[in-house]
Amino acid sequence: MDQDWDVRVPLSPDNDERSLPHTAPPTRHGLGPASPLASPPMSAFLQRFEDSETERAFLRTERVERGQAIRALILIAAATLISYIILNPMHFPREGVVAYTQAAGALILLMAGFFALTRTQIYLDKPWLDLPVFILMAAGMKWLALVLAGLAPYTGFPPHVMAMVQMAILVVFASVGFAGTFRLFLIWALALMALFALWLMTRSGISDISRVYTLTNFSTFFVFALYFNWDVDRRARKVFAANAALEAERAKTEELLYNVLPQEVAARLRAGEAVADSFSDLTAIFVDLAGFSPLSKRLSPGHLVKLLNLFFSAADHCAERHGLEKVKTIGDAYLAVAGGMASAGRDGKAAILFARDLIAELEIMAAETGVPLKARIGVHTGPAVGGVIGSTRLAYDYWGDTLNIASRLQGAAPLNGVAVSEATWFQTRTIQDYEEQSVILKGIGETRAYAARLGASDEEE
Repeated sequence: MDQDWDVRVPLSPDNDERSLPHTAPPTRHGLGPASPLASPPMSAFLQRFEDSETERAFLRTERVERGQAIRALILIAAATLISYIILNPMHFPREGVVAYTQAAGALILLMAGFFALTRTQIYLDKPWLDLPVFILMAAGMKWLALVLAGLAPYTGFPPHVMAMVQMAILVVFASVGFAGTFRLFLIWALALMALFALWLMTRSGISDISRVYTLTNFSTFFVFALYFNWDVDRRARKVFAANAALEAERAKTEELLYNVLPQEVAARLRAGEAVADSFSDLTAIFVDLAGFSPLSKRLSPGHLVKLLNLFFSAADHCAERHGLEKVKTIGDAYLAVAGGMASAGRDGKAAILFARDLIAELEIMAAETGVPLKARIGVHTGPAVGGVIGSTRLAYDYWGDTLNIASRLQGAAPLNGVAVSEATWFQTRTIQDYEEQSVILKGIGETRAYAARLGASDEEE
């Protein structure tokens, strides 16, 4: 670059980092930048995600969500049974009251245990528990149904009708209680249906037409409960898959945001804070390709962009290696800092190590491409201000004389060399030899500078 640049000038659309081919955004979960939201693959009828980790995550989520409804139904059922226990002495003989109280009490205890289980971690992690729980529930409900069948002379309901009602109530409750485990519910419900049909067919004193209608009525509850459980499970899985896809997109967006802004800065912006910071000891590094204007006249645009991409990629790798924070590119120039918001390298030593590596990379590139790429590097340490301004195309930027002096010093640097200010010289003199010189910097005046050649060079540009 043949002229001085004021790094405080905002980036234009032609010179910001989005023009660089090497800055392709990363991806997460296999989703590219333009990919639609992707849902985890899932079997259609048996309701199961193909990925076991996704299935476990869904089951934990669904069982937490379904737990509240299950506990509410348990309370309703327990309250109903208790109300019958209170009313029964008015209508049943003592033996019937005792038998009903024992069966209902056992069922209430089972439901209380289920209520407590839904609040435990084991319930979330072991979905197969639904099957033994409802096997016990079915046994308890059968006991209660048999007791009510024996009280048919008092209730006026035939025993098989009373049994059908109790089993139907259980099936409807189970359609909610099997949380995310449709396959287990299907197995349990089919077994219950078969046992009820067998009991109905073998019970004496029931007409054939009554058997058919009773079984038909129970089948209606059976099919309704199966469909309800399947549909609730299907909808819950679709919501979970959509949330997972949205979470993946959010994570990808955050990753892209953290590529542009430090994580702490991004968090402050999301919180609505104004981001402005002061740095008392920032080291600014300004790298400029020498003789780039004449070079751009000799090379085709495609070749020129390829060379710039190689240069900026090398600078990025060197900056990452030594903990420097890339700030931006300005035409063919590269600005980085040490001791900034997202810098691992805290002082001028990291800047000199970066400069050495970058010059070495440029020499390799010159040998491989046949184009004599050379650079001048200016480094200055001093106070600066950093922050984010504007509302679009956000970037964390730095301002102050420290950056301006670094940009002026690069003009005083030898080819493939570095010029540092006195402040930086004090920090780096133990790792680098310099030649002291007095230079006149634009807008600053006569300044003491220290120059060092870091690679092979000549005075031609």
